[in-house]
Amino acid sequence: MEMQTKNEELKSLVERGLFVRGEELARELGLEEEARELRRRAIWQMAAANRNMPGTKKLAEAYSVSKSELKTIFQEFMESPRSEQEKRDLAPCYDQYSGNYLSFDEWVEQLFKRWDKIATG
Repeated sequence: MEMQTKNEELKSLVERGLFVRGEELARELGLEEEARELRRRAIWQMAAANRNMPGTKKLAEAYSVSKSELKTIFQEFMESPRSEQEKRDLAPCYDQYSGNYLSFDEWVEQLFKRWDKIATG
């Protein structure tokens, strides 16, 4: 019964876009493939939807995702967005560091330029 409840909780977390917590629960349930996909989605959300450089770097480090793997994740999501939200995430957005509106491609370029200087607290 508890397993069924946790599976329902996992489904609810994913539906609400709470990918970091969903990834933790998937790992707890031993669902490695699901956890891997949720790590990718959490990183995408932090980067594309939130445009949060320190958060993106912190998640990548927490999930042991290299910069080259991060580039691959971004490329895969950019090539085939799965939802309208993912398509909107690619639109230009104000960047506090540059003071300009940047497309997601331009933002990623800035992320990797600043990577070594980004503090993750």
